[in-house]
Amino acid sequence: MPKPLDIDRLKQFETPARRDATPPATAPDPEPVRAPAERWPSREPQRDGQISIKAPLEVIERFKRICKDDRRTYADMLRILMDNHEFPK
Repeated sequence: MPKPLDIDRLKQFETPARRDATPPATAPDPEPVRAPAERWPSREPQRDGQISIKAPLEVIERFKRICKDDRRTYADMLRILMDNHEFPK
C-alpha cells in the first residue's frame, strides 16, 4: 500500500514572500554600451541537392577512384573540377 502524501513537506517548495521591490537609494552607474560581438556562424543545415549522372562505367569508376585517391567527397571533387574548368591555372 502506498504511503500517504505529506502535504506539509510540499510547502517548502512554495515561492518565498516577495521582498520589497524598491531599488536602493544609490543605483550603480549602468555599464557602457559595448560593440556587438562577432556573430557565430549559422547552425542551420546546409541546403543540399542531388543529381544523377548517366555515364559509361569506366568514367564513373575513374571519377570514384580519383575521389578516393585524393580522399575527397564526390561534391568536393566536382567543385574542384568545375573551378579548374572555369578558371584554368
